[in-house]
Formats: sequence, C-alpha cells, structure tokens
Amino acid sequence: MSRGYLRIVACLAVLMSVSAVAGAAGTRELESRTQDLETRFDALEGRSTQSLVEMQQQIETSRQELRSLRGEIDEARNDLESLRKQQRELYADLDRRLMLMEQGQPAGSGAQAADGAAGAGTPGSAVSSEVVFADEAAVYGDAFAALKSGRYDDAVRGFDLYLTKYPRGPRADNATYWMGESLYVQQDFAGALKYFQAVSSFRDSRKLPDALLKAGYCQYELQADKEARASLKKVITNFPDAEAARLAQARLTLMDTQGR
Repeated sequence: MSRGYLRIVACLAVLMSVSAVAGAAGTRELESRTQDLETRFDALEGRSTQSLVEMQQQIETSRQELRSLRGEIDEARNDLESLRKQQRELYADLDRRLMLMEQGQPAGSGAQAADGAAGAGTPGSAVSSEVVFADEAAVYGDAFAALKSGRYDDAVRGFDLYLTKYPRGPRADNATYWMGESLYVQQDFAGALKYFQAVSSFRDSRKLPDALLKAGYCQYELQADKEARASLKKVITNFPDAEAARLAQARLTLMDTQGR
C-alpha cells in the first residue's frame, strides 16, 4: 500500500471526524434555540391567558353592574310614579281643605280627624303639616328627576337641599344614596364615598346593601384596596342573598386577578 494512499485515507478520517463534531455542535445549537423558543412561547401563552381571564372578569362585572343598574332604574321609576301620585293627591286635598276653610266650613277628612284625635291642634296646623309634606315630596322629586335626566349638578344641589331641609325625612336614606350616585357618576369618588357610608345611619333602609357595595367601589377607585376588600366582604356577609353580594364577589375576584 503506497504512502499516497495512506495519506488520502488519513485525510478522509480527519474530515469525517470534523464533520461529526460540527454536526453535533449544530444539533446542540438547534436544540438550544428550540428550547428557548418553547420557553418564550409558554411565557407568551401564559400572559395571554392571564389577559383573557382579566378581560372575562371585567366583562362579567360590567354585565352584573348593568343588571343592577336596570333594577335600580325600575325601582326609581316606581318611586317617581309613587311620588307623582302622592303629590297629585296631596295638592288636590289641600285645595279642597283651603276652599272649605275660606267658606268657613270644617275641612273634615280622615287625615284631619286623625290629626284631631292625636291632638294636632287647629285646622290651620293640619294644613301646614300637609304643605310641608307636599314640599318634601316635591324637593325629592325634582332632585330625582334631575338625576334621571343626567343633570348631575342639579341633582347634587337638589338632594343637598332635601337633606338640609329634611335630614330625617321619609326619603332621607334614598336622598343620601342618590346623592352618592350623583357624585359617583361624575367620578368624585371621595365625595360619593362619604354619602354611601352615611346610608348606614338609616338602619332599616333598603339601600344598605347597594350603598355598602358602592362604598367598596369608591375605595377601589381610590386605590384603598384594604378598605375596599373589607366593604365588599361585609356586603357578602351581611346581605348574602342580595344582588349586591354577587357584584361584591365579582369585584373581589377581579382584585385577586389584578393582585390588589
């Protein structure tokens, strides 16, 4: 076997060894790049899933708030219609009483008889009390009408007037709550919070669950997360069957998702 042939065989062996080493290095590089791409994809997928969860929570919260608002609107319509009916009846009765008094006749009605039995005093005092009652209804009705029509500044002034004149009136709890709503829709969360919390002074008010929920919403907007959680959990504990409790749980879930 010639020396030339041996040299050729040796060169081929060296080339094959170098190719094998290069191939192995290339394979490791490809594997490394593949693993890196998989890691980046997993991270991207995780972020996408988190974003979708947050979006779904926000959509569900918005839907529940919309249902709650619709319920409040229906309630408000009923309240307003009841107020209008009361006003019509009161003014009609007042006109009749004044006409009878001008004619020198007793204004004997069931309401006046009851006042007399309770020692209410003269017919004039009975008329005066009904004028006050009619004014109370009118002040509240005007403020609520302003709120319904989106005239929030007028609504704030109207409810403030009501609460100044009739701080413990028959609609004082509602006026306090709707005052908070009038400020909340204008994003005056600190001002709204004060009124929502004040509803708690009316212990038998039907507005208590919603007022406590909205207090939690205000605290959430004000970044007072500890206080917001306390208010929302109180809604769930004290009013477990109310729609406000479901909304409170939805907001707590959203806060968990947001890490707040």
